Amino acid sequence: MLDAYGLSDNGPQTINPAEGGTVPDGARWIDLNHPTREEDRAAEQFLRASLPTREEAQEIEFSSRFYVEDGAVFMTASVLTGVDLGKPALVPLTIVVAGDDRIATLRYNELRAQKQFLSRAAKPGSGCTNVAGIFFGLIEAVVDRTADVLEKISADVDRINQEVFASRGDKRRGRRLSSLMEGIGFQGDLAAKARESLSSLERLVQFAGVALPGSFGKGGNKNRLKLLARDVRSLEDHVAFLSNKILFLLDATLGLISVEQNEVIRVLTVAATIFFPPTLIGTIYGMNFDLMPELNWGLGYPLALILMLASAVLPYLYFKRRGWL
Repeated sequence: MLDAYGLSDNGPQTINPAEGGTVPDGARWIDLNHPTREEDRAAEQFLRASLPTREEAQEIEFSSRFYVEDGAVFMTASVLTGVDLGKPALVPLTIVVAGDDRIATLRYNELRAQKQFLSRAAKPGSGCTNVAGIFFGLIEAVVDRTADVLEKISADVDRINQEVFASRGDKRRGRRLSSLMEGIGFQGDLAAKARESLSSLERLVQFAGVALPGSFGKGGNKNRLKLLARDVRSLEDHVAFLSNKILFLLDATLGLISVEQNEVIRVLTVAATIFFPPTLIGTIYGMNFDLMPELNWGLGYPLALILMLASAVLPYLYFKRRGWL
């Protein structure tokens, strides 16, 4: 799908697609989502440069994600998607800037950050009246969306933290802790993806400051670029803090699960120790030997019962005194 936008004082305005698979006149920004081959060709004519394939956009090498070709600047960042659906994933978002008057975005997934940007860009004073404004607005929307994800991770981690340490006396604590492990693992995976996304955004901002046309680095645009770099670094510090907190929660949960398991083993061990002496006495007198003096003794049976009872009570009292029960 190819969406074309013109730029005015009211921000980006949708332009109806032209016939014959070409970009309509007056378009300054085109957005490609799962483009067809015809839409690819139309975008390349608009940019006067070749677009990267999906495989090239997913490459991790710096040279494959950030480069200048045919006068156009190509920048690809990994963006988080699917967080609200519980299926977080990193997808490539390619931004192509061709001079001061043309920009294109290439993606293969729906991005909430881009929807948020479009809703903001239509408001007065958004600053999205030129290509530079579109570029900075898009990156700021992606950074803001990542910040929202980190806030969600922080809230979920705090909730899990309370559940982990507030379940004392719960008979089902072991099961609850085991179920919380899944939540901790999910938050850890989400934080790792957020860190990777922020790392790619930091590289994009650094490359943009060097490779974009001069108008992108002058006046207010220069300050916006510096502010973006500062915001990304601060979010990277925050996600590092969250990752350490998640790791602490993981270690604490595993430790508490081990304590619960050790408690079960301790109870079973004490029970086995208490019942072992009576079992031994009963086993001795259950042997089928002819020459056993106690078999014909009238007090043999009650004495055996008393011995078994005493051999169970004495270890119990000993364990109780030592505080093992």
